[in-house]
Amino acid sequence: MPSHLNHRQTLRRQLRQARRNLSSVEQCLAAEHLLESFKQYLSNTDAPESKVIKNVALYLANDGEISPHVLCQYFWQQGINTYLPVIQKKQLAFASYSKASIWQENIYGIKEPMTKDYLAKENLDIILLPLVGFDADGGRLGMGGGFYDRTFEGKKSTERPLLIGLAHDCQQVKSLPIESWDVPLQAFITPTQVIKI
Repeated sequence: MPSHLNHRQTLRRQLRQARRNLSSVEQCLAAEHLLESFKQYLSNTDAPESKVIKNVALYLANDGEISPHVLCQYFWQQGINTYLPVIQKKQLAFASYSKASIWQENIYGIKEPMTKDYLAKENLDIILLPLVGFDADGGRLGMGGGFYDRTFEGKKSTERPLLIGLAHDCQQVKSLPIESWDVPLQAFITPTQVIKI
């Protein structure tokens, strides 16, 4: 295996362990502070698509990922439609998500809504992505499956939806080794900071 791919694998192991080491109290506080950071992002951004939000995709936290459940409650209170990624072949589709969702497990044991009510990715305003690691230049290290990269291959940064990574602060690194297939994000939001790219 080439050394740069080896480095990514080592980083992935270290950063996954760092987020797993957070206590349940730290995870709960992080989720609450994440909402405040998200509101700060919205109030300080010039992007017109972030001013009127109708459709947002997020994820169900897994493996120590920062949980967007407080954000999700906020979206529901605001009448914003929420969606979750569903694996379809080697890409992602986005299924409607509500309190009434019926669940199935995907090949990784992660819950997905059991529905045919999908929204085209171009009709999403914002996608909040999980990640393993990130840097201030827009680099994102995922779990290694490449689903988000394949789904948004060729997407221009000016096109909808906005891709925003959510993470714990302990997941930030100085610089990530980036591959040609890595899709850059427009921002990262943590419990304590907003990084616009």
